[in-house]
Amino acid sequence: GTFVDELANNDPAFISRFLFVTRISNGTVAGQDHEMEQYHIQHMMKLYQVFATCVPIYCRGIHLRFDSLRDACEAKQLLEAHGFELCFIDNYDFAIAKSQDTAAVNEFEGQVKVVVIVESFGAYNQKQSTPAFSQNDIVWLCEAVESAMNAFGSVRVSVHVKTDEIDGADDTDEAKLLFTFRVEFHSAEAAIRAVASLKKDPMWDVGQTKLWRWSTVEAAAWVGPRAPVSPHRRQPRIDDQGRLVEFRHAPQTHLQLLRRHPADAHNRVRRERILDGTDVRTTIMLRNIPNKLDWLSLKALLDQVCFGTYDFVYLRIDFKTGHNVGYAFINFADMSGMIAMLDYVEGRGWIGYRSNKNAEVSYATIQGREALTQKFRNSSVMQETPFCRPRLFNTYDDAITIDALRIAGFEQPFPAPDNLSKLQRSMDSARSVGLFPPTGPTNNGQRFIFNSDFDRGTPRDVAHSATTPARHVVARMIAGMTEQMKRECEQFNAYTNGLSPYGHVVPFQYLPANVVCDFMN
Repeated sequence: GTFVDELANNDPAFISRFLFVTRISNGTVAGQDHEMEQYHIQHMMKLYQVFATCVPIYCRGIHLRFDSLRDACEAKQLLEAHGFELCFIDNYDFAIAKSQDTAAVNEFEGQVKVVVIVESFGAYNQKQSTPAFSQNDIVWLCEAVESAMNAFGSVRVSVHVKTDEIDGADDTDEAKLLFTFRVEFHSAEAAIRAVASLKKDPMWDVGQTKLWRWSTVEAAAWVGPRAPVSPHRRQPRIDDQGRLVEFRHAPQTHLQLLRRHPADAHNRVRRERILDGTDVRTTIMLRNIPNKLDWLSLKALLDQVCFGTYDFVYLRIDFKTGHNVGYAFINFADMSGMIAMLDYVEGRGWIGYRSNKNAEVSYATIQGREALTQKFRNSSVMQETPFCRPRLFNTYDDAITIDALRIAGFEQPFPAPDNLSKLQRSMDSARSVGLFPPTGPTNNGQRFIFNSDFDRGTPRDVAHSATTPARHVVARMIAGMTEQMKRECEQFNAYTNGLSPYGHVVPFQYLPANVVCDFMN
């Protein structure tokens, strides 16, 4: 088969993990109305499972990044059926939209190099003599390796690469029964897991004839010459500042170095305290993350540094912009992963991203997977678009416990809410205040002085607190509304903020007061 990087972007058969929405279903052209475009796309993302691992980026239009090629193709068909117009784009164009250095893009995303050695099973069973490795045996080996790789995820293409096609390969490798395979997965995350898992625990198997035994001796991300149709061959390199690299750049006026606030001393992660057992905290806060980095890229970094040691990841997202707010929470089941973060992540920059900040690692306030899960399962965050939500993952110890090593790194389903009243309060608060409360002057002091028996900000709360002069206007507004106007207000809220988590229109008496004011105005 043909690998994705070998397809030209003007080829009718061209596909990729990236889509660009040129026109939304109501006819709005890309780049004309940021909020309208984002609302329509994120509404679709909440309705269909195919968007579970999708990340949207806005840059003069909505760009969609998928983990799986299959999901990208299915999403394109789905959105077109809903009246959207969109097209596949290559990783070069997506890097520019994301303000990344185009040279930092992995052109062979989702592809791995697997080297296996074949030995006569007679070496383990002296009753049989060593046979010759025939062409039929090579066919068997190709099928066996592809079948084994399916344990990590669906394989799109698997090819036995001859030694004369590999830089630095020895012509005697295959004479020594060393075979190299180039494997492309539909999922880019599956490829990263495959490399990390095979390095930690190699695979092996014996043929049905019991004559040969193969085992993996090397696994790595595929690296090779760029395809003739590669956009990086014909397009200039653009850095994370949007500058052409072949021209002289203005000198940088300042660089931000790693500086810690004195108050961070208690929460600082210290290697010696982890090793001697005096600090048993497991949840860290990773800070100074570039705001264009998405959760797929963060998980790829974690799998390269500390695969199979973490079980919870939450990259906090600004719902309005779709970008992260600069920090993430990660919980470790194996403390070697936290030490690896200190060794390979803390104090280092973010290659390919427009950021001069260095990563910082500190302890989080809420500690442990159970506490984090309990906090978020009843949070309004779980009702947001999937790319905004926290995620749970299988650790290597989990995989060993159930005797299924290759599920390490797989995502687990997040538990459903177990306190519906708490969930409703969280959603009401998110509607009236938002995820990030304002930092400027507010009327919070006044709101705390006057108590109410109902949820703050709802019409019943306003009516109950109507003796407050600041609320007289809103109270009179609600009192003068007819039943028809209240039903229209419910529909207005459903269109603006979406349905309730149960798929119903939110009743008028539970609507935040600011929604009622917006409707009346």
